[in-house]
Amino acid sequence: MRLDKYLGEQYPEVTRSQITAAIKRGDFTVNGQIVKAGYELRSTDQVAGALAPVVLTAEPEKIALDIVYEDQELMVINKPRGMVVHPGAGIKSGTVLNALLGRGQANLERAGIVHRLDKNTAGLLIVAKTAECQQRLGKMFEKHEIKRTYWGLVDGVVPVDQTIDLNIKRHPQHRTIFTTTAQGGRHAVTHLHVLERYKKHTLCEFTLETGRTHQIRVHCKAIHHPILGDPEYNSGSGQMLEALKLDFVHPMTGQAVHLAIQPTKAFAEAREKCYHLR
Repeated sequence: MRLDKYLGEQYPEVTRSQITAAIKRGDFTVNGQIVKAGYELRSTDQVAGALAPVVLTAEPEKIALDIVYEDQELMVINKPRGMVVHPGAGIKSGTVLNALLGRGQANLERAGIVHRLDKNTAGLLIVAKTAECQQRLGKMFEKHEIKRTYWGLVDGVVPVDQTIDLNIKRHPQHRTIFTTTAQGGRHAVTHLHVLERYKKHTLCEFTLETGRTHQIRVHCKAIHHPILGDPEYNSGSGQMLEALKLDFVHPMTGQAVHLAIQPTKAFAEAREKCYHLR
């Protein structure tokens, strides 16, 4: 049996990534030696060590979450625009992580968070409630087995549906944002479907093949149709991009899950304004 699998059985409440990280740190040894996670154990091997407790810098907070779906293994929340998923860059409270810790999920890596939405993107976010479910969801995201559908209002009239296949890298001058690149970077593919055209804007539906940071926003900027109100890749505030649908096979039950929500009031009002500019 592989060392990481063996330790996973000894610590069923811990994710595979935590186990792998502990082995890399040297928290566990085999016959007194640090080995790789894939080391094949023999019956005579002596495994020694202990798993350090997961350290979370965020504090638990009683923050109400809009829960769209929930069972014993996972839940899906409707994250409001303006709410940060994970603390960072001076933001220590009021995040999704703080709220999850307040619900008693401190024993899970990142309190069960398996993917993110940008601060100014509203919509559906999956959160695991058990370590095994978190591990399986992580693998599903890696294999692109979870379909996420977004709606966005963009500047300009998009002429046709298109697939945007442009690598993304961190911006060389502005390190908090990203840009497309012809060489290097990370592979990123976004499918754009036109829903409605207005005089100066377009309502688009986006589906992702990859899940890069700021992907839709960067790709829209690259094709000269930035997201309306995007404070970093366009101008103004009130970013009009929302994650409205999730389709996936439940990692524990094998049942198909189809979830959909309506656009926010702010999105609907922005859409109405775009319509009346005809």
